[in-house]
Amino acid sequence: MLQAIILTCILFATCIYSTNPGLRLHITQNGINYANTVAVDLISKTVRSAKIPDQSGSGHHVEYNIYGLVIKNFQLGTSSIKLSSGSDLKWTTANIVLEIDGNFHYKYRWHFIKISDHGRFTVQFSGMSFSVGINTGVDGNGRPTIKSAQCACNSGHVKFKFHGGRAWIYNTFAGKVSKAISNQFQKKMCGIVQNLIDNNAQKSLSTMKVQVKLGKVLTLDYRLMSAPKATPQYMEASLKGEILWTSDKTEAPFAPQSMAPITDSKKMVYITLSDYVFNTMFYQAHKHNMLVFNLTSKNIKDKKDILNTTCSGLCIGKFIPQIGKAFPNSTVELHMLSTKPPVTNITVGALGVRAEGNITLFARKSDKSLHYLFTIYAKASIKVNLSMANEMIHGKLYDTKIQTKVTNSAIGTINDRALQFLVDSAIITTIEPMINGLGTKGFPMPSTKDLQFQQSNIKLLSNTVLIETDLKYAPKSTVLKFVPMNERYLAIEI
Repeated sequence: MLQAIILTCILFATCIYSTNPGLRLHITQNGINYANTVAVDLISKTVRSAKIPDQSGSGHHVEYNIYGLVIKNFQLGTSSIKLSSGSDLKWTTANIVLEIDGNFHYKYRWHFIKISDHGRFTVQFSGMSFSVGINTGVDGNGRPTIKSAQCACNSGHVKFKFHGGRAWIYNTFAGKVSKAISNQFQKKMCGIVQNLIDNNAQKSLSTMKVQVKLGKVLTLDYRLMSAPKATPQYMEASLKGEILWTSDKTEAPFAPQSMAPITDSKKMVYITLSDYVFNTMFYQAHKHNMLVFNLTSKNIKDKKDILNTTCSGLCIGKFIPQIGKAFPNSTVELHMLSTKPPVTNITVGALGVRAEGNITLFARKSDKSLHYLFTIYAKASIKVNLSMANEMIHGKLYDTKIQTKVTNSAIGTINDRALQFLVDSAIITTIEPMINGLGTKGFPMPSTKDLQFQQSNIKLLSNTVLIETDLKYAPKSTVLKFVPMNERYLAIEI
C-alpha cells in the first residue's frame, strides 16, 4: 500500500527556527522498491475484487446487454516508484495483463428477420499501463501529507472473444462493448490507485503521532520541518527532533549541529539522530529540577549499612570518623542535584555524557532530624552503549567515572579515600542500575503500527547516531474491506 511507500518516506519533519534538524530520515531506492512491492500486492488484490458495471447499447439493428462482468486474471507486469524532484514521486506500471469474463444477451432485428441469443464472452487486455504522480508535503501542524496527482491509464491491445456461433452478429457490437469495458476499467484503475493514496494513505498519515510522550512530563517533538525532499537517488525528510517540557513548550536556547552525511545505500532506511535530541532532554530535565535525587540506605539494594554511622564492618562512620563520633547510630543521606544541564558528546565509535552537580551530605538521627555535614562538587564522565530492539533505542551505562571535591564542610577535613568510598560503594552502585532501568524502556524511533524495523544496526559518528535498517510491512489486520465510494473507485480499509 502507498502508506508503506510514503509513510516510511515522510514519517518525519514542521517549521522550526534552527537551520539543522535534530533527526533526519533518508530513504534509499531499495526502500522505495520495497514499498513498490507492497503496493503492487495490495493493488492486485483490490483489482481482482473490483466490480465493473453492466453495459447496454445498440447499433446496426442490434440491441445488446452485457452483465455479470468478472475479472478472471490480473497481473501488474513491471512496476516501479521513482523519485522525482522537489517532494514528488511517480508510480508507473507497464505490460499489465487483464482478462474479464461476462455474459451477453442481444436482439437482432432487420425487416422480418428477428434473432435473439445469449452466451458468454472474454475480453483480454495486454500491454495495459498506468502512471500516477504522488505529491508529499506537510500540513500546518507538522504532519505529513500525501496526495495523488494526475493519473493516466492506457488499455493497450484489446481482444474480444465470444463463445458460440453467429460471429457476424457479434462483430456488429463487439467493438462498442470492448471500448465501453476498456473505458470503465481505465477509470476504475485510476480510481483505485488514487483512492489508495488520497484516502487510505492520507488517513493513516493524519493519525500519525508527531509528538510522543516520554513519561509524564517530557514530549519528543517529531514534527516535520518541511516537505520531504526527493532526488533521483534518495528521499530525505527532516524532523525537529527536540524534547520539550510537556506543559511548557519553550525551546532550548541552542541549535542542532550538522549531522554526519549518509554515504551508504544498501539498507532501505537510514536515520540520523543528532546529539541535540539528548541535549534538549537534559536541558529540560535540569531546568525543571528533574535531576534531583536523595540517596539513602533505602535506595541501596546491597550493603544497606554502607550509609550507617555506626557498624561492625565497613560504613561511612568508619571512613569518616568525625561523622561516627558526632552522630552515632544514625544514617547519612546524600542530596544530589545538577548545577548545569548534562551534555552528550558523540564521536566516532563512542557516546559519552558529562554531568556536574553538588552532593550535600546530612546525618539523620533516630528522631528524624537532619544535620548538615559537608558539600561535594562532583563531575561525572559516563560512557553509554546503544542497542536497537524493534523500533526502540536502548541505552546502558558501562563506564562511570566521578571526580569529587569538598567545597564546604561542617565537620572538618574529609580525606580523599573517604570520598572515593562514597563514590564507589554508594553513588555508582546505586545510580547506574537506576539509569540502566530507564534505558531498558527505550527511546522511540518514528514509525507506524504497520512498519517494523528489520536487521537494524547502530553506528556512532561525529555528533550523530546513525541507524541503518530494513523494513517489513506487517499490518495488524490482513483482511481487506471494500467500501463502495462512487462509480470511479472503491475505498479500501485494512
